[in-house]
Amino acid sequence: MSALQSRLTDRAGEADDGVVVPAVRRATEILDAIMERQGAPVSLTELANSLHIPKSSTLNICTELVENRMLRRVDSLYSLGPKLAALGAMYLSGIDVVREFQNICSVRNPEIQETLKLSILGDHGQIIFLVRHNALRRSILSFDTHVQQPAHCTAAGKAILSCLSRNEFEEWLDGRKELTQLTTKSISSASRLRSELAQIRGQAFAIESGECIEGINCIAIAVRNTNDNALYGLSFAMLEQWATPDHVAFLGKELNRIGENLSVLLGNVSQTSETFA
Repeated sequence: MSALQSRLTDRAGEADDGVVVPAVRRATEILDAIMERQGAPVSLTELANSLHIPKSSTLNICTELVENRMLRRVDSLYSLGPKLAALGAMYLSGIDVVREFQNICSVRNPEIQETLKLSILGDHGQIIFLVRHNALRRSILSFDTHVQQPAHCTAAGKAILSCLSRNEFEEWLDGRKELTQLTTKSISSASRLRSELAQIRGQAFAIESGECIEGINCIAIAVRNTNDNALYGLSFAMLEQWATPDHVAFLGKELNRIGENLSVLLGNVSQTSETFA
């Protein structure tokens, strides 16, 4: 038992049933409660009431968390402390996103035969495919990694672009009114792209219908990090004839599962979607 855990247990006392209070768990619940408020300061009374913990126990635990710099106390209000930032930075520096993607995909739904791709938005307005994960049975579709395509022509690119702020999107657009077309179905104007991105924001996923490669459709979502920034795109690719509404919804559920798991690893515990529930 660590020194912090020992002091927390000693200070928290015993529960009404005589069992020693799991103080470390309660300390975690306190940190979670503040995090759910987007880090906004919260009073001792609010914490105790929301977690149904005796106020005296809450005070003792918060006091230890403040002493260990996991919480800050200003004007009788508690907020997250600087030690959490240091711990978070150390954690994120050790994350290998490609490896974690492969680990999560290793337990993907075996009924899904489509190729899953992880991508990022490049510096010059393009989408870059980092890694792919094929089904157990070899897919008839083959995609090379590190291939770059115009972001507005891909589902993954549109998913990420839909998460940009207005200023960030205009910077990405760089004054362009006409956009590159890879097929006759590609979005060719900035105004049409703005309209489609607005729709994507409302539905939380993006669709690509032969806009990058004729006859190939994709569905994609964005994966957010701890700052709620969309860093990655996740997408399934399929032949156009397979892209029925039911099958797209089926793939979407798996995208949600993988995306949420990957987002949690990146420090975002709030990314959830019921779009395909």
